[in-house]
Amino acid sequence: MATSLVTEYSPKEWKNLVHLGQELVDSESTVQFRLGDIGLELVPLPPKGKRLPMKAYSMLADYADEVGLTRETFEGYRLVAGAWPKDKRQEDVCWTVHSILSYRHDRFELILDPPVHRKTGRREWTCAAAQRVMGWKTDVPETEDERLQMVEDLLNDEQVAAKAVERAMSRKEVARRVVERPAVRESFNRAQTERIVEAHEQTKKRPEIRRINEQAEVYSVLHLCSDFTHGIGRALPTLHVAQLSEDAKDSIREGLQRVTAAVSWTEHALDTGSTDIDSALERLLAE
Repeated sequence: MATSLVTEYSPKEWKNLVHLGQELVDSESTVQFRLGDIGLELVPLPPKGKRLPMKAYSMLADYADEVGLTRETFEGYRLVAGAWPKDKRQEDVCWTVHSILSYRHDRFELILDPPVHRKTGRREWTCAAAQRVMGWKTDVPETEDERLQMVEDLLNDEQVAAKAVERAMSRKEVARRVVERPAVRESFNRAQTERIVEAHEQTKKRPEIRRINEQAEVYSVLHLCSDFTHGIGRALPTLHVAQLSEDAKDSIREGLQRVTAAVSWTEHALDTGSTDIDSALERLLAE
């Protein structure tokens, strides 16, 4: 029998663990701000529009290396500390939230107005809440759009997405709700039609099908030729050609010109493989 790796906690046990974690995060935030303040002491933030000399960057990098930090991490502490003067920092808000909100010009007012937490019902800042305020993606989705975005990110692989949709559609209630949406039905029908067309095109490329199609095309043209020759053979002997007026003869000649043009076009297509038709010939055949 399989054993679950997830431990079940009572509400009280969970609350105690959360409280312990909060204390550790608070202590970590204190350290991060203290390190950031040291960075500001070493190299204060330059006036807006000014750049630090390379010597300043080297000093920060050397200090970070000697205390066991990467240059990027130490510089992050320094910049966040510079964005939050000591009298603007909130002790009950972690350093990461300060870091996220440091990009907001109204951060000093914003941090004093925390959102309501969806589980506790209390007004408090969390990393997810700060990301949401910034318009960033969050690892703790709350709204339907956020949950859908997370699912879309997980289904970035087309093959995996197709399998996931297939499994989801096996649930009757899901399938029923999906087919109720006109846009989804239209998308499905369009994909199905495209698949049928693709299958038809693939079938046409098979040697035995190509031979059948070739024979059908040949028979089609030969049938047209046979109809014309048989028709002329039956009609011409009945005509009183000697008694026809010149206008009548000209009308017949115009018809023969169209036939001749059609024959020439057919021969051209057989010789070149091109069935393109120029505008003059198109007008002549349409008359």
